Amino acid sequence: MKKIILALSCLIVTIGLCSCGGKKEPEPVPELDPAQLITAEDVAAVAGYTPVVVPEGTAKNGNRSSVLYRSEPIGKHDTVEVKLVQFNDDMPYQQIFSEYEANKAKRSDAKLVDSLGQEAYIAFPTIHVYDRGCLLSITAGSGADDEQERLLKNLAFTAVGKLEEQIPEYNPDKK
Repeated sequence: MKKIILALSCLIVTIGLCSCGGKKEPEPVPELDPAQLITAEDVAAVAGYTPVVVPEGTAKNGNRSSVLYRSEPIGKHDTVEVKLVQFNDDMPYQQIFSEYEANKAKRSDAKLVDSLGQEAYIAFPTIHVYDRGCLLSITAGSGADDEQERLLKNLAFTAVGKLEEQIPEYNPDKK
């Protein structure tokens, strides 16, 4: 009987010790850069011209950042602008999603896009994507036609793929 009690006690202590060490802290979410989500090479591959970064159109303000690409010479092709709002301690993902929803509600011409991020829509000349606690807005092309829609979707799929590589497991409600 003593051996059974001793064995059970050892088992309980072992289980208790294993469960204490099993929790690991979540890894911090990396700070994203829109110029890495859509590079000049990505713009060249999708838009068909080699762009240059416009320093005046590239900015970072807290959790908001942007990059602007243009053609060389100026005006030969449309610009491509990528804006990113990333969640952080000051602006939780719920607030970013509310911003996304409020902007979508203002656009009666919003066209939903399936299979892109958590949710996405096009309101020409911009595609807006909410995914992994981030709001991504890409403005590119002109004409409000199928060609511009294809351009916007291709750029957005590229950016979302890279975003999901940077934030592979995103579950904001899981602690």
